[in-house]
Amino acid sequence: MAAVIITGTPGTGKTTVSKIVSKTLKSQLIALNELIIQKHLYNGHDDKKGYKIVDMDALASEINLILKSTDKQLIIEGHLAHDLGATDQVETVIVLRTRPSVLRKRLNKREWSDSKIQENIEAEALDLCTFEAVEIHGDKVHELDTSDLDVDEVTEIIIEILNGDKQLPPGKINFLEELF
Repeated sequence: MAAVIITGTPGTGKTTVSKIVSKTLKSQLIALNELIIQKHLYNGHDDKKGYKIVDMDALASEINLILKSTDKQLIIEGHLAHDLGATDQVETVIVLRTRPSVLRKRLNKREWSDSKIQENIEAEALDLCTFEAVEIHGDKVHELDTSDLDVDEVTEIIIEILNGDKQLPPGKINFLEELF
């Protein structure tokens, strides 16, 4: 069955929006962070940066098993979702983006370390998730700025994209000036 990837830097709204989109579309939601922990798809922990070292091959294999075993549309949500590799089963990739100043506030609420927040803000300003998604998935990628939108507005736009009523090709969002 076809899969939709919702990805982006931590703090852009992926988890919240994906739950609503999957419920609205009656799709199966695969939250990668939960799957990684549940299936122990990591090789260790980076204590300095505060995150798990994910076994991307094992994660991709697990996602492929899920894709083959369901006839429902899948919403695959997570910061690493776009890195799972190109497949014909991925129909759309949506990269959620957020201005660095807004992202900093959101990540501060999570009580992350300053270095972890800065690393994620820099990744966002440099379009890292978008760049990687386009490199892997090409013209299947859409880019949506969530900075000034509420969750219902983001959900509505994603559904418009999935229905073919809206196109948000990458390359129009630039946060470099705000960071540098």
